[in-house]
Amino acid sequence: MAVTPAEAIDAVADLARSILPPRSSALTHALLAAELARIATVDPAVVATIWNPWKCPKVLLPYLAMGVSVDVWSADWPEEQQRRVIAASPMVHRLKGTRGAVERALAAFDLETRIVEWWEDGSRRGTFRVEILYRDGSPVFDIAAQAAAIASVDAAKPKSRVFTTRAVLQAYGNLYIGVIGQSSLAAIAHPFVFSPPVLRAAAYVGGAPCVFASATAHYKVST
Repeated sequence: MAVTPAEAIDAVADLARSILPPRSSALTHALLAAELARIATVDPAVVATIWNPWKCPKVLLPYLAMGVSVDVWSADWPEEQQRRVIAASPMVHRLKGTRGAVERALAAFDLETRIVEWWEDGSRRGTFRVEILYRDGSPVFDIAAQAAAIASVDAAKPKSRVFTTRAVLQAYGNLYIGVIGQSSLAAIAHPFVFSPPVLRAAAYVGGAPCVFASATAHYKVST
């Protein structure tokens, strides 16, 4: 038989009175009883999922993000993105200040990234670079997602390390080589001079390599 809200509140009224101090007002008793009645309607199976980033109800994700201390968060992100960031946060905090934390922070975003250390490209000592790669089949160029990923790197990296970022657009094309043959003939006649022969000729062959590349850039603007 279905229970009305009033009946549910009456059922927990004694419990509410036992929790509150004796001099609590009637309004306080009523508010606590209503809250207890509401809590009683929650499926206990849901309670077991609220700390699981992949099973937690969507409406509770912002609270779970606060619970695991997510450094960078946006309510405008897709649900899948929010869950990935929450899932990565505990390990990022365990490793914070290391390259491993930076890698895990970047992996939470739907981007193809690469970390280049200073000793790999001859940059200033102690620095590193984060490259975000865009190629055919990669996610579209999303400035908001890129900014969030960079902010996550800044929160996870060692505070003494300086880093730069670079967006890399990779394009592929065919190589064409063309060759053009050319010849010329020059004749010079000197008046009244017929010896030695004055007929001269020269042939030229030239080649020029040409590269044709086609690149398509996709971008997404958040409004």
